[in-house]
Amino acid sequence: MILGAHTFGYVWHSTPEAAFDAIAALGIRHVQLMATAPHFDPWVVDMPRTRRLRACLARNGQTALALDLASSDMNLASPAPDVVAFARDAYARAIARAAELGMPWVCIGSGRRHGLLPHVNVQLMEPFRRAFAYLHREADRQDVKLILENHPHGLLYTADQMASFLDAEGYDDVPIIYDVANAAFVDEDPVEGLARLKGKIGIVHLSDAPKGRWGHDPIGSGDIDFGRICAALVGQGYDGHVVLEILCSTPSEGLRDGAARLRAMGFAF
Repeated sequence: MILGAHTFGYVWHSTPEAAFDAIAALGIRHVQLMATAPHFDPWVVDMPRTRRLRACLARNGQTALALDLASSDMNLASPAPDVVAFARDAYARAIARAAELGMPWVCIGSGRRHGLLPHVNVQLMEPFRRAFAYLHREADRQDVKLILENHPHGLLYTADQMASFLDAEGYDDVPIIYDVANAAFVDEDPVEGLARLKGKIGIVHLSDAPKGRWGHDPIGSGDIDFGRICAALVGQGYDGHVVLEILCSTPSEGLRDGAARLRAMGFAF
């Protein structure tokens, strides 16, 4: 498998260049960029910034995998057209920034489902379906691909829901980011989720969390069984990207220790 790291943990106290450098110092050559202010504002067209970031990646011998938007700010499944239009425009700008940076993917969520009125989620699928189709066309136009993630608050929060949507809509070119902590929070066994998504996974996100709580904590601090996850990935011959997405006060330490713990549990990078 190919080890990568997310800059999410650096967002509030670091520039992307400093985060890339810190990750490179750990020997990690594949990165995923969180596109949110103050870290990286995707709304701003800034070619000097683009040149700096591309030079930094080249200097470090790093590959940028995907660009993420903050899911808390976006809702492609809102019943309010103006909200969907805002989110759609934000993703379109993210696609443009990814194209400028030479990133292959933009991570996309499935909007926000209604937690108190679950019966309306069927209706919310229609605005999401239209917005997703629009962004799929926009990404294709700019030679970027979408990659769909299982967010616990999204309409498509399980492996089966994501796979069924992509199959039904004919999006054979859209892979999946499978986040094991997100899966565990919605009571999905990550091993079963990985089995359902065999052949559809582009990135696996790894972080830990206590049972019943949503977290992206350091590996080994929670209840997720990474030994079983490793065995499942090896069993299906997965040789793609495994990205550590660790949120803690010392992100470099969390990434370094996480990689070491994963290796001790059988992961080979």
